[in-house]
Amino acid sequence: MLMLKMLDIYIFKNFILRVIFLLLIISSIIILTNFVEMIDNFINAGMGSKEIFNYYFLTIPMFISYAIPMSITIGVVLSILSHIKNNELIAIRSLGIGYLRISTIIALCSLLISFGHFYFENNVVSNSNHKRTILMKKYNLKKNKTKLRNFVEDIDKSKSIVIMNYNNKKEVANNITINDINKNNNITYRIDAKSMKWNSQYDKWFFDEMNLRLWINNNLQKQSIIKDTLLSIKNINPIYLISEFTLPEEMNYYELSEFINVKKESSSNTNKWEVGLHHKISYPFSNLFLTLFAIVCAIGLKSSNVSYGVGLSLLIIVIYYILIVIGKNLGIEGTISPLVSAWVPNLSVFAMSILYYKRFVF
Repeated sequence: MLMLKMLDIYIFKNFILRVIFLLLIISSIIILTNFVEMIDNFINAGMGSKEIFNYYFLTIPMFISYAIPMSITIGVVLSILSHIKNNELIAIRSLGIGYLRISTIIALCSLLISFGHFYFENNVVSNSNHKRTILMKKYNLKKNKTKLRNFVEDIDKSKSIVIMNYNNKKEVANNITINDINKNNNITYRIDAKSMKWNSQYDKWFFDEMNLRLWINNNLQKQSIIKDTLLSIKNINPIYLISEFTLPEEMNYYELSEFINVKKESSSNTNKWEVGLHHKISYPFSNLFLTLFAIVCAIGLKSSNVSYGVGLSLLIIVIYYILIVIGKNLGIEGTISPLVSAWVPNLSVFAMSILYYKRFVF
C-alpha cells in the first residue's frame, strides 16, 4: 500500500512539474511573439513602458489560458516517454500494476486543472480581456467600434425595431423605425423618427420628433407628428446596444448566460453567443480529453524518443484546434446546435482515444 502511494506521488510530481515548466515556456514564447508583432503599434500609439506593462499585465491571463491545454498535452506525452526511457513502465507492469493506474493519476490531475481552468477563465481572463479591449481602444490598437449600423431586433413577438445608425459615445440612434404587427400579420402601427437620444434620468429614449401612423385592417386610419416625448422600448438601451460590440470572451459564463436570455426574449438569433457560452465550459475541460488522447498515443508509440513525443503532442494540438474552428463555424451558422458545436472537439478527441486504445495499446 505504501509502495503504491509513493508510486502515485512520483507519477504526480513527474507530470505536474513538467506541466508547470512547459506552461512558463509556452506562455513566454506567446508573449515574446506578440511583443514582436505589436512593438510598432506601441510606438505609433505613443505608449510608454508603464502602458505597455499594463497591456501585458491584462493580456497574460489570456495567453496562459491558451497555453494550458498545450502544456498539459506535451507534459503528458513527455512524462509517459520518460517512464518508458527509464524502463519504469516495464518495472511497474512487472509488479502487476497496469497502465490504468498511471493513467488515472494523470487524468485526475488534468480534471482538477480543468476545474481550476474554468474558474480562471470566468473570473480572471474575461475581466482582463474586457479591460484590455478598453486600453486598446484608448490607444487605437484596436478598431474602436463606437457606431452600430443596420441594427434589426424583435422587441417581442409582434414588435420590431430597426436602427440604421447608433453612436455609443453620444448615445444617439438615427433613422429609427418601430413596427407592430397583429396575429394576421397585418401592421397595426408604425413609428418613424430621424433620431432618439438616451435619457439616463428617466431610463427612456427622448424623441425630438416622431411620425406615428395607425392602421386598422390594413387601412391607414391616423397619422400624427409627436414632438418632445419620452418612450420606453423593451430591452433596448445603451448597455444592450453596446453589447453588440462585446465579444463572448469579454464576458464570464454567468454574464453571457444572462445576456443570451435577454436576447432570446426578443427572438434574436443567439447562435454566436450560445457557442461562446458552451465553449466556456468545453474549452477548460479539453485538458482532460487531450490528456486521455495523449496517454494512449504515448503508450501506443512505445518509444522514448523525445522528438517523436514533441511531434506527436503538436499533432494532437493541431487536430484539436482545427476541430474547434470547424465546430464553432458550424454552430454559428446553425448547421449543428451550439452545444454540440462546442463539444465536438472534445468528443472527437475522446472517440479517437478509444479507437487508438483498442487498436494499438492492446
